[in-house]
Amino acid sequence: MAVKTVSSTLRCDILILGGGSAGAAAAWAASAPGLSVVLAEKAGRLGGTATNGLVSTLCGCYSSLGERRKISGGARDALAAELKILGGLDEGVNRETHRSDICDPELLACALDRMVLRTGTDLHLSTLVTGASFDGERLHSVETVNTESGSRTVILPKIAVDAAGKALLAPFAPSGAVLSPEGGKLQAGTLVFRMDGVDGETARTVTKDRIASLMTEARSKGDITQERGNGVLTVLPCGTAAIVNANWVKADSEVAGDVTRGLTGGREKVLENARFFRNYVPGFEKAVLSCIAPALGIREASRTECFYTLTEEDIMEGRVFPDSVCVGSWPMEYHDWEQNRLVYRWSGKDYTIPFRSLLPRGMSNVLAAGRNISVTSGAYASSRVMGQCLATGHAAGTAARLAIRSGSLPRELDRDLLRKTLLDEGAILE
Repeated sequence: MAVKTVSSTLRCDILILGGGSAGAAAAWAASAPGLSVVLAEKAGRLGGTATNGLVSTLCGCYSSLGERRKISGGARDALAAELKILGGLDEGVNRETHRSDICDPELLACALDRMVLRTGTDLHLSTLVTGASFDGERLHSVETVNTESGSRTVILPKIAVDAAGKALLAPFAPSGAVLSPEGGKLQAGTLVFRMDGVDGETARTVTKDRIASLMTEARSKGDITQERGNGVLTVLPCGTAAIVNANWVKADSEVAGDVTRGLTGGREKVLENARFFRNYVPGFEKAVLSCIAPALGIREASRTECFYTLTEEDIMEGRVFPDSVCVGSWPMEYHDWEQNRLVYRWSGKDYTIPFRSLLPRGMSNVLAAGRNISVTSGAYASSRVMGQCLATGHAAGTAARLAIRSGSLPRELDRDLLRKTLLDEGAILE
């Protein structure tokens, strides 16, 4: 018997594709009385890699320089407020090399729900994009399927924000362009895990160098067999649990077999990691493995080519653009699978991201946000973190709203008006 699926058509002013930190921020910023905003997310909850990959730190929200000032406001502040209500945030924690916000990934998912739903956004979870049609450079429709019900929906937006964590719409556009990892070389991914029953006070004193030293000892005794020789732990706000990032997984998110092998092989690595932490790392003597991330922590994917591509030189020189929409300061953090090394490049300067890096070539009514903005592989190693994803999502959502209100295309917006509006909304631009 054939399975019947229900097809429907949905019209909206603004469509947000992807419900990670960038997409949630875009929905928060785009929503306004009289505007219809739809957010479509393929997973069953918001947060993208942050929640499904068990990321516990909101990296990139603070400068790497001097007193480590806050450089991500607006959407980041709205999210922080929701997390504080839930008791899921340790704010502005100074660590060895940086300052960041620490959050519980489970409470982060709940906070993002509240942040998005309070705006009246029409939220579609478990919704996978299967196609898109263009009329020249104008996006006409996006085809989706709900992976739970099997129902299909054709969405007709006036403007869309591609915040899917990769170039989702550009491959469908006749004149769209995709930036791929340079030389076809991807950063290593990670399968993160959670341990409960942790002595948080003791665990917080364990540095990355200490973990690396203990791993060397464990390897000499045959208790570690995998390639990565370093790791990092983050004690959650509850004080009795920690998120651990201690393995590397080679996987291309565009290749189905790679993802499957990465997940299954990654889980075996996690079992070894958890045994190591319990047997070697102070504070974990009575800890138990309580959760393995259901999704790989992917550190690099395709991006949409926009009118300006941010480069390593821009970051190293601390460039301030006249059309900047946010500030960045995270080091270019490269997880090199092939040479089994973690490389940090610090610029010694804060930098900005221009609005032009959110304006795709060949797609006139589409904006890019989050990990999908136009950056080189080196620059991506800095701009991919949550502080900048929240900020570029905020900028894209505000730009979409202003464009709808003025009846213009995003690329036609008055940049001074956009920047003033972002400042009024709490964004930090320099």
